[in-house]
Amino acid sequence: MLGKLIKYDLKSGSHIMFPAYIFIILCAVFSRIMDIISDISDGSLKYITNFLFILSGFILILSIVAACVITLVWVVLRYRNNLLRDEGYLMHTLPVSQAKLYFSKMAAAMLFFLSDIIVIFLSIILSGLPQSYGIGWDDLKEVIATFHYGAAEYKINGNIYIASIIILIIIALYLSISQLFISLNIGYSLPFGKGTSRDLISVAVYIATYTIMQIVMVLIIIVPIFISSVDVENEAEILRYTQNFLFISIIVMAAFSAICNTISIKIMQKKLNLE
Repeated sequence: MLGKLIKYDLKSGSHIMFPAYIFIILCAVFSRIMDIISDISDGSLKYITNFLFILSGFILILSIVAACVITLVWVVLRYRNNLLRDEGYLMHTLPVSQAKLYFSKMAAAMLFFLSDIIVIFLSIILSGLPQSYGIGWDDLKEVIATFHYGAAEYKINGNIYIASIIILIIIALYLSISQLFISLNIGYSLPFGKGTSRDLISVAVYIATYTIMQIVMVLIIIVPIFISSVDVENEAEILRYTQNFLFISIIVMAAFSAICNTISIKIMQKKLNLE
């Protein structure tokens, strides 16, 4: 049943997100074509194609930002309308647990945000921006090889280090969505207020949880430096410190996510006040 719920959410979101993704890719391809034509042309044609290249690049940036905003708005509205407002009366009568309802929204949100990231990187590559700055695959491979060599010199596994960064990004995204959901659940669990007032309370809760998380992360970064007297000019110490920081951050963010998930599901089970 969880799979069907996820499929239902993905189908709903794809009608909005896929056209945005296609538009981004087309903008990137058009930008690249104009850049190529501009390089091999001269005279008025060069000015025209150069202008179109700049314009398409500007539109590409705006479309990327718009796609991310659309994804965020869709995730929030889908969760709120499906589970906390009128549609919630139907959704909560389905023969599934509140946990499955919750994680179906989480899975759909994660997939669309990860799709945003993939499309952004793909559009950057297709637009030719890396080539314009002299960055190619060979350069990237050389940077990675150099990093692995340097890490090995300091007895650090480069693959684990890079994997930790990727995991941290995914966990940070998951935590951000968890904070959105718990804020909405708390805002809509209150026995007073309607509509806009509950949305404003949800925003306030999100700001509070975000602030707490940032304070915790700052303490994780700064406190160990003072306690262990890390030499910031020593590359080996900095590399080892950042690796430990990555591990600790992953654990802390995973713990915060678990707390947010648990509270959200408990509220949905006992204290939800649907509109």
